[in-house]
Amino acid sequence: MRQKFFFFLISILIVFTYTVPALAESSLEINNFQPSKLYERKSIWPDWRLPSSIKRPGLKDDLIYPDWFEGVWDVTSEIESDQNQEPIIHSAKFIHNTSGDLIADREYNTKSYALSTKTGGFLSVKNDPKSPNRQFAKLTEDRYLETKIIGRLQEKIDNNIFITDELILQILHTPEFSRVSQVETLTEFKKCGSIQNNKINMSDFNICGEQFQAIYNQPGQNLISLPIKTEKSKLILRKTNDD
Repeated sequence: MRQKFFFFLISILIVFTYTVPALAESSLEINNFQPSKLYERKSIWPDWRLPSSIKRPGLKDDLIYPDWFEGVWDVTSEIESDQNQEPIIHSAKFIHNTSGDLIADREYNTKSYALSTKTGGFLSVKNDPKSPNRQFAKLTEDRYLETKIIGRLQEKIDNNIFITDELILQILHTPEFSRVSQVETLTEFKKCGSIQNNKINMSDFNICGEQFQAIYNQPGQNLISLPIKTEKSKLILRKTNDD
């Protein structure tokens, strides 16, 4: 159960709290003449391996989301292969920073996710004030989870599809030991129609996500790392009704 909790925790930290650089070398807008690296990566899952083509971010790089993420969303996350695992339902918020760019509200999103999980063990979370790429979570039983983004790539396929791939270094600190691993998460977001009066309405859309994850051993053990665990999830974001 704890392993599932950590896997879900890393998922939400990556997708809705951690950030991706909007640099030319690591942020691609796909056209008819440029193949999608992340579609290629998605197509070979679960046969992933490291190292891959995702780039190391700068210290203060931040993910700029498409405008259609703006606002507060009710998020449902469900593992496809685990029928016994209940979906996790939480809230996610995307706001404009001082530069006018749309980013995830990391503190809000992480707290919302933590309060929605039934596995417990989560006490608090703190972002590194010097970098949006690091976060520290305090857990029960004198445990701490440290996460750091060490690789990422994003692609805007068109006005309806947005893909990210992130590799994080995860360190679980306990009184007895520290466990180091790497987690890669590739997520494809698409606009999808909401259901109103049994009809699909694209003007009042949801956001549907398909998420692929792989856990690897700590870096440096082998020249090529193969996943020790893989998991696929479905996400759906529905705009929160403020009425």
